Amino acid sequence: MYEINSEYLGDERMNLNVQLLQPILVVADIGRWDGRYDGYAEIKTGNIKDCLYSEMDMCEWYVDKYGDLRADAVHHDGTNHYLYRVYKDTATDSQIENLKAKIYDGKATRADITRVTRRLGDEIAAVYGFDIPRQKKNIERAR
Repeated sequence: MYEINSEYLGDERMNLNVQLLQPILVVADIGRWDGRYDGYAEIKTGNIKDCLYSEMDMCEWYVDKYGDLRADAVHHDGTNHYLYRVYKDTATDSQIENLKAKIYDGKATRADITRVTRRLGDEIAAVYGFDIPRQKKNIERAR
């Protein structure tokens, strides 16, 4: 079973050999024996296939209803949750560094993350032929 699963994962890496122009930010909610911690990593290659690697005991990758690539990774101390997003082409070095500082301090909001990054689900959906609906923003009209 391990070998078959490894072959399937290898197939998905080939399918998702999608090169992006920017690095991929991995926002992590890490479960450890002494509690939960926020963190981040970067996949400098900017290739979606490189998101599909894990040293955990078990890992499940999926695209959520918001079009975000996510993973849940189980290990001996608990479960890590990962959010994969690519930096926007317009993001400045300063914006990227500020976002990483907020993530590290546990203060990053969804708005902070979406301001500097974009979802990966659109590229993944294009490979597999499914649609991801755009989320509607709540816009109040001034009268």
